[in-house]
Amino acid sequence: MARTFIILIISFNIFSKDSLNEEVLDQFIGLIESDNSTQGFLVSNNNEIVHEYYGDGYTSKDLATSWSISKTFYAALFGVAIEKGLISFEDLSKPISSFIPELISDSKSELTVYNLLAMRSGLEITEYLNEEMFFSVDNLKFAMNVDPVMPQGQIYEYNNVNTMLLSPILKNIFKKEPHEVLIEEILNPLGIEKYGLWSDSAGNDMTYYGIDLMPRDFLKFAHLYMNNGKLNGRQIIDEYFVSESIKPISEGFGEWFGLHWSVRKFNDEKTLIGLEVTDGQFMFFIPEEKIAAVRFTKYFHNYNKGHQIEFGFLRYLLWLPYSWVKWITTLVATETEPGQMPEDDPNINFPDTKSLGLSELNCPFTPPDKCPGVRRVQDLIFGLGQPNPN
Repeated sequence: MARTFIILIISFNIFSKDSLNEEVLDQFIGLIESDNSTQGFLVSNNNEIVHEYYGDGYTSKDLATSWSISKTFYAALFGVAIEKGLISFEDLSKPISSFIPELISDSKSELTVYNLLAMRSGLEITEYLNEEMFFSVDNLKFAMNVDPVMPQGQIYEYNNVNTMLLSPILKNIFKKEPHEVLIEEILNPLGIEKYGLWSDSAGNDMTYYGIDLMPRDFLKFAHLYMNNGKLNGRQIIDEYFVSESIKPISEGFGEWFGLHWSVRKFNDEKTLIGLEVTDGQFMFFIPEEKIAAVRFTKYFHNYNKGHQIEFGFLRYLLWLPYSWVKWITTLVATETEPGQMPEDDPNINFPDTKSLGLSELNCPFTPPDKCPGVRRVQDLIFGLGQPNPN
């Protein structure tokens, strides 16, 4: 009996890999692993890992950092709240002032939770696509002070402020801090025990970026969405919320957007869902074909410092216009010599995925359809399910 079971498992794994297009998979592997910035890279089919790679000096146990991929984790908590009966899907159409009483008399009081999730709030895009918010001591205070500049619900604009405003809404719904909710409702069920969740300098849980996990654990989350929010027969995230999240609702620049998920490619048969972010990290899946892939670039962080942002001497300059702050940080930043580890400043603490090598496939602040590397990655993932050549 046991022998039969083992044979079935081996056969299933072989079938999983063989059901992918071998030529496309080889091209995909070659593209990602030839990029010296790659820390971890995994491909799965039918929820089974079929390829796994780690760059020199890294193992499967090393944490990677999410940057904006974290947005999807915190957005998922609204689907958890719906599944638990704390809110309904219709409640997402309520104004955010229903959940954040401090905003009742604010210019954004009538913005809906749905439009925050859909990135259609009409809130101002501040300097450098809201990178300015990251370089503020209190990210939540910054977000609470951003005003709308156009009517909500009309135009999709990717905006970090939308996701930071989800933090007090989640706290109101669950009566707990967002990090605590994420651990209890997502990480624990997925069996994720090793993690780092970033907070800003004022101690606010950051919901628009900043989750450190092992690459395998990021893949587990992709599988959860790919499986309609269900894990081992248990519905973790409301199924209808999942289906609405990964629909191409709003057209952006080189992508479509659902509810905090990007839809990068689609046709009548399948969709490529996921995010490709800051320094070339990505998490993609094709739900119709049960194919997923994650890639993270080399991460440097001293875990003894914890996961609260500290800016060192820059903290005393953050009152300046952000363009000045950005210029100063560029001026004082030092590049790491090839083959050397970056200097660990004891007074500074934030995720670093640049000093150990920049991705050749990434084009910062560029629409995905205009970046050759990103376009190639997306095309290869989309082609993994094509029939093998004869």
